Amino acid sequence: MTAATSASARPADASPEDSGFLDAMAALAGGVCVVTALTAEGHPAGFTSTAVMSLSRDPQLLAIGVGRTGRTLPALLGGGRRFALNILHAGGEHMARRFADRPADRFVGLEWSAEEATGVPLLVAHCSYTVLCRVVQDIPAGDHHLLVSAVERIVTGSGGPTALVHHDRRYHMLGAA
Repeated sequence: MTAATSASARPADASPEDSGFLDAMAALAGGVCVVTALTAEGHPAGFTSTAVMSLSRDPQLLAIGVGRTGRTLPALLGGGRRFALNILHAGGEHMARRFADRPADRFVGLEWSAEEATGVPLLVAHCSYTVLCRVVQDIPAGDHHLLVSAVERIVTGSGGPTALVHHDRRYHMLGAA
């Protein structure tokens, strides 16, 4: 693992009761992905996530956690219920930060392409892999939704066998020279 890049602090609205939980979860390393979808109006939407898990090999399923108040949730649950899970390569910290911030349009000036059949935004140039998915089950869970999703297609990205992970509130690169 290379040196950590920049750190982010515990959320300002964290209560003392939340501190132990937030600190424990910060100690759990997670791969960094950008989830992208189309809104009902046909606009690209997306967010950074480490709440992703491989769920089943047969059939191929994965699950993502999405905040109940997140702006991308309606896009994920509307229309064709399709999205792309863009698994960021080691050099993808700028993408992680871009989609974690709250600008009005995260796609302005960004290199991306639309999936041919669905129009879902793909960030292949910034990823090791992009996994195209269809939501098959929505499970409300606390302040989030757990979206169980069928894998429809996998696209190899440009990042090779590297990964960006988030641990202890910082980004780390794995497999990078």
